[in-house]
Amino acid sequence: MKKLKQIIVALIILAAFGCKTTSAQQWVADTLTVSVWFPDTTRSSANIKTVNDNRNCSPKLLSVYEEKKLLIFPVDQVVQTTKPLSSIIQKQLSTPTSETSAFDIDIQQFNIERTSSMFKNQYKLYASIGIQETGAPATTGTLYYEQTTTQNRKATDETAYVNVIQNWGEKFTSDLHAIGHGLDTMIAGSVPRFRRGSPPAGQNFYVETEFFAGLRFWGIDAALWFSEPEGSTIFNRSIRMMRYVEHPNVRAIAFGRDIRRWNYRLNDRWLFDNKIVLLFGINNWKDMDTSAHKLEEILYMNTSFTQRVTFNQRDKSGLIFGVGVIEDVHYIIHHRIKLNIGVSLSCAYKF
Repeated sequence: MKKLKQIIVALIILAAFGCKTTSAQQWVADTLTVSVWFPDTTRSSANIKTVNDNRNCSPKLLSVYEEKKLLIFPVDQVVQTTKPLSSIIQKQLSTPTSETSAFDIDIQQFNIERTSSMFKNQYKLYASIGIQETGAPATTGTLYYEQTTTQNRKATDETAYVNVIQNWGEKFTSDLHAIGHGLDTMIAGSVPRFRRGSPPAGQNFYVETEFFAGLRFWGIDAALWFSEPEGSTIFNRSIRMMRYVEHPNVRAIAFGRDIRRWNYRLNDRWLFDNKIVLLFGINNWKDMDTSAHKLEEILYMNTSFTQRVTFNQRDKSGLIFGVGVIEDVHYIIHHRIKLNIGVSLSCAYKF
């Protein structure tokens, strides 16, 4: 027992010296400061008069994600810029000129989500930028951005964040140039990220129930999730969900996280939704009174693919419903893999 205590104390001391500083605050959050710069070619299309940062956070903040110290201790990693984001945009992306329209910019959202897997890191930028043209007639609206960058885990985080923001800067200045020349009104869909005349939309909260059934099975899915405003025609969302399903000889309840939903926006009201599910759970055999089952047969593995056409108004709250087909595959140890095909009906409310 005494030796165990000594080992624990040694681990704590080692972890303390393993931090970047000896400050007690570093147990709460480490800080990565990123020096952001833009090529001269990026700023040539934009004439930005003022930039206001309306985010409810530090004006330098880019991202917060969790890291492990010594593979054990969770530490929040804070990523920030050397100067306020509004100052960087104002000084590095704007080229004042009388030949192009000038804009006042309001940053409503600007954050980068970082996730990691065994071989790569993924950086996903979400941004909502309100714009107002200073001349007459004044153009107002909101630009939405949703872009993903993937890199090898051996590359540095600082380089990745700079690349993500530089890619955004190229799109942003190009969009301002197009809007200033009225390209979005002359050619529909030429600036797909721009909602003319619309105020910035916030994050939505979804509550969804889906019923599916085939010849030899039926089930119900339940899910809750938050969704960012749509930044492109094609976008992905990741949710957590629970499923209850009935088969002829067994019923099961299963859970899953990081369920992928691939969406294609058909128009402002309708979208095509493809849900890819991988679930693990437990089952209850219906013939327990007449047949013996091994303990491991309680485990239930399920994957399914659902394609639906869904009524979901862009940037608006309200009722959502969809109809489609489902291809369901489930496996129980010592039994054959089974495939079922059915129809799917979903109903949700978007707050």
